[in-house]
This record gives sequence, structure tokens and C-alpha cells, in this order.
Amino acid sequence: MRQDYANGRQAPVFAGPGCLSRLPELRRQHAAKRYLLITDAGLEASGVLAPFVAELEQDAALSRFVAPPGEPTVATVDQAARVVRELDAPLVIGIGGGTALDIAKLVAALAGSPGQMDQYLLGRSPWCGRAPAVMVPTTSGTGSEVTRTSILADDTRRKMWAWGDELLPDAVLLDPRLTCSLPAPLTAATGLDAFVHALEATTGRNRNRLIESQALAAIRLIGASLPEAVHDPHNLQARQQLQEAACLAGMAIDNGGTGIAHNIGHALGSLYHLPHGVAVAIAVEATLGWSVTGHEAIFAPSAHALLPGSGAEELPALIRELADASAFDLALAPFTGVEMDASRLAEEMRDEANAPMANNAARRPEGDDWQTLAELTVTSFQRRRQRLQQGSSAEAQEALA
Repeated sequence: MRQDYANGRQAPVFAGPGCLSRLPELRRQHAAKRYLLITDAGLEASGVLAPFVAELEQDAALSRFVAPPGEPTVATVDQAARVVRELDAPLVIGIGGGTALDIAKLVAALAGSPGQMDQYLLGRSPWCGRAPAVMVPTTSGTGSEVTRTSILADDTRRKMWAWGDELLPDAVLLDPRLTCSLPAPLTAATGLDAFVHALEATTGRNRNRLIESQALAAIRLIGASLPEAVHDPHNLQARQQLQEAACLAGMAIDNGGTGIAHNIGHALGSLYHLPHGVAVAIAVEATLGWSVTGHEAIFAPSAHALLPGSGAEELPALIRELADASAFDLALAPFTGVEMDASRLAEEMRDEANAPMANNAARRPEGDDWQTLAELTVTSFQRRRQRLQQGSSAEAQEALA
């Protein structure tokens, strides 16, 4: 654990049912004249936002940008940037899952920075300014609402990064009512994504005591609330605990970074376009036994946080049990036709864009480890897919009914 460290600043967080009512006050506080609402196509089509939008329109003019389905791309961000640059003093509101939040953070930065999005990928150019921004997550997984990083695909559909203090929003609103309509498979996948964030932040090489306190709290909350939120979606207490866990895990990775499951998850996203939460959940289940070996003392606090009294050797089984209890298999239903190639996956894992995640892991891959980890991942995906096809989905659907 690092003894010398400096944590970055973090956004103010307002939590609880009804906290969206703070938006007019935040608009005035930041001298914004109007709203730019950035959301995704699924949330827009659901009608969940209609009452919220009607209230905002009573306060000030409101424009919308609806992102197309799928994860964010350079082209989508550039399209949204053209919208924000035509507005006079907007407050950018990102509302939705990771796609909407990542786009909104980038758009707020591009509002005060020249050029197109590709100039800022992988830190190629520094940001020059930003518009004020507020993030409102409607899933409980990515933690993007509190990080200084955004993930998007370039023109070749490879996952890329952009970062900087300019991507940190001015406020975060956690209203659990907005997550109650999230389908069970997405609740499971996003909740496990938050779990992996917390686990990798508190076991990574940049970990410190402040990161550990946030990450272990997130692990405890997810273990207690994720199955409950899946099986009783209108349980506001469980929903708020998941939101708080995702937020804490996001703060932890913002300072501590991620590890090997995210390295693999990004490779899976680039090659097979699996959603981020699904990809990292499969990756951590596949590789955690390998990661723990020889590093038991580092992983022991996480095991104890998930189940008091348990040891690091039990952690892989505990995570499988959490995924099963949360009906995670259902999240794989749209991807049963995906056929993975372990050698190709291993090559993508070694790509430069994915290197920082592997380098931060408690156990770093060397030599043949890359191929071993890729093969473990493919086997894990195939096992989950087989379970789904053999009837675990029917059992899960019955349990959710």
C-alpha cells in the first residue's frame, strides 16, 4: 500500500429521493442561462424523463441531445459538441448510464476547448476550458459521474480513453427513483461492474488508505444490496445503497485505477462489443483465482468485506455466488452467438491502450500469462452461456417473477 499519495478533488454529491429538485439552484449557482440535457435513446424512449423535463422547462430553456444506442463514439461526441457550442451559457446535464455520462462530461469540456474529440484521446492535447456540468446516473455501475475519465470508441471501434480534471462535474445527483425501472439483467451487470471497480482499486498498486476506505465500503454495500435490488426493483433502500456503492467505487478508481479484469473487459469490448459491465464481470470471475495466487494478503480485506470472516482464497467463489444470486446469466442473453478467439483476445489485451490497467494490477501478466488469462476468460464466457442455454435463465426468470 502506498504511503506517499495525493488524491484528486471530488465532486459534491447530493443523494436521496427528490434530489433532482436541486437543479435550478445549481443552474443559478453556475450562472448558466439554459439546460442541455444529454441522455441515451433507451432512457428517452422509456418516458421516465418526461416529468423531470417538464419541471426543468418551467425554470429555463432546455435543449436535448439523445445519444444513439451502444457505447459512446468519437463521432457521437463531436455531434453533441456542435450542439453545445451553439448555446449561450448552458448547464450540461448528463442523465443515464455510462454512455450518457461519458458523453456529457466530454461535451462539457469541448464546450470550452477547440477542435474535435480525437485531438483529446489518450491525452494528446490538454483541455482549455469547460461548461458547468451535473451528472445524474440512472444505473449503479460505471461510477462515471465522479471520475475524471471517459471511455469511448474511435473510428475503428477500438476502446479509447480521455481524461483530465475538466471532466469532473460540478455536482452529482443520486436519486434512487431513477434506477427502479432498470431491468434485472442491467441491474446485475452494472452492480457487478461497480464491484469490480471497488475490488481493483483496493488491490491495485496505487491503493492507499483513503481508496481502501471507499472501496471496501462499496464492496459491503454491493454484497448486501445487489441481489435485493434485482429481485425487488422498487426497494428504494437497496437502490440507493447500490447508487452509493457505485459512486464510492468510482471515487476509488478515479484515484486508484483499475486492474486486469478491466484490461480484459476493454479488450472484449473492442473485439466483441460486449457491454462494459458484462465484460468485466466475466473477466473477474475468470481470472480472480490467478490474481489472488501469491497475493492473498492484498485480497483478504475485500473477501472479509464481502463476507465477514472469509479469506482471500474464498473470494473467487464468493463472487460467483454473488453473480448467481443476482441472475447475472440473463445479461448474456443478447450475446449467446458470440464466438471468442483466445489468441486474438490475448493480443488485444497487450494493446498499448490497455496497458495501464494491467500494469496497475496486484499481479501483472508476464510471458504466457496473457494467453492463459485469455483462455480462462473464453472458458468462463462459454460456461455462463451454457448455463443460460441449459435453463438457468428459466430458473432466474421464475425467481424474479
